[in-house]
Amino acid sequence: MAPWLPKVLALHALVWTLAAWLSRGNLDRAGDMVENYVWGIEWQAGYSKHPPLFAWVTAAWFSVMPRTDWAYFALSALNAGVGLLGVAALARRFLSSEGAVFAALALAVSPFYTAMAIKFNANAVLLSVWPWTAAFFVAFMQDGRRRHAAACGALAALALLGKYFSVVLVLGLALAALAIPNWRQRLRGAGLWLALAAGLVVLMPHLLWMFDHQFSTLRFASQRGAGSLGPALLRLANYTVAQAGYLLPSAIFLLWAVPGSRRREAASLLVGAIARPALHRELWWLALAPMFVVGAIAALAGTQMASVWGMAQWFAITALWVAVLGQRGIVPRVQWLRSALPAVWLAALAIAPAVGIYEARSGNATAIEPRAELAQAAHALWTGRTGRALPNVGGSFVEALSIAFYAPGKTRWWNPMEPATTPWISPADWRREGGLLVCPSGDDDCHRSARAIVAAAPIDVSVHKKSWGMTLPARTYSLYMMLPE
Repeated sequence: MAPWLPKVLALHALVWTLAAWLSRGNLDRAGDMVENYVWGIEWQAGYSKHPPLFAWVTAAWFSVMPRTDWAYFALSALNAGVGLLGVAALARRFLSSEGAVFAALALAVSPFYTAMAIKFNANAVLLSVWPWTAAFFVAFMQDGRRRHAAACGALAALALLGKYFSVVLVLGLALAALAIPNWRQRLRGAGLWLALAAGLVVLMPHLLWMFDHQFSTLRFASQRGAGSLGPALLRLANYTVAQAGYLLPSAIFLLWAVPGSRRREAASLLVGAIARPALHRELWWLALAPMFVVGAIAALAGTQMASVWGMAQWFAITALWVAVLGQRGIVPRVQWLRSALPAVWLAALAIAPAVGIYEARSGNATAIEPRAELAQAAHALWTGRTGRALPNVGGSFVEALSIAFYAPGKTRWWNPMEPATTPWISPADWRREGGLLVCPSGDDDCHRSARAIVAAAPIDVSVHKKSWGMTLPARTYSLYMMLPE
């Protein structure tokens, strides 16, 4: 691996951190990223909807970083960068140092590792884990060293702790091992058992948590399965087309890096690399086996695949393309990177402000909702009444989670309507410590629930966000205060 690649990827992460900050008025519309935070600070071995890895990563990051949008975008971009280093490490097992660099940077321009990666959640965390799992898998298959087997097993378990969809990775690697004769022999030795043991050690705390919590995460995951075959196959077709579209920038990046006289031939080879396994059997199986597993799950379980789930599965595709091009003597030009990458970065930084201004002017909720401003107002109201930091918050989902993230101190999230999802706070804790319930104007269900818990009349606050020189429309919220005993 070229020693300058980490520096380039660090700059790439900086560019996309800035681009995300310029284009977004808030973290994400659905509130997934602030939910990561409120889960993570409780340091549970599992949560109501997902295994714990991405929540742990978020909590660790914000134990040293300020709770701001730009810091969260930096975590997202660095997570993608770690994954791209894994792509290069995997590619280096088959390619020259320069070829591995091209494999990583070609994937770096895909939406998977740029715009889509900025929303850090259970899907995005796999970007950093899957390539490294595959890299250590290939290292063990090629060299047979037990430390590589143990690392592969531990990382595969870590991927499952990110999202159960990582069974696609595990089965895909197993399929690749069975398909390659030289690799198949590795499954007969002690390395396989060492990998399984390492994985079990990593998974054990979560497995024990699952038994204690009646497998709640599996029930949530199963909601996308057990459907009918027709809709599942239709979604699989959409999934496949979407994957091709997301990979198109990477293919174009590689084509423009080859000499102009050979681009047509190179384009034919990129298509042929997918259609003809014999061109490079090992990389073909690594690149395509996860897709076969996805198709099998869709057909057998009736699971309707969401295209975003596939963002981590293409860790070997650009390495396959570079390898097949190299077989025909078509070598991407390293010097081309000096102008290509800065052009990509400048384009991203030029487009980002335009997107941010457009979103603000069009009234997009992600851009105009005053989430940080609401947190400041709620915290000021609470400290003015109690002289203490706000301990607990509940109410409307996105608003409550945003208060927990942006408010100073450690504010914990409580869900009184579904207390099993927030087991770290009991009703007794709520009465003793106190807290706020927040409801936006017009959310009648939230207001009814809040009035059943807090007898005191709510306090209405009106806050607004300022962005790009514009004062955006104000939003009104009701804060129900339960003062501490």
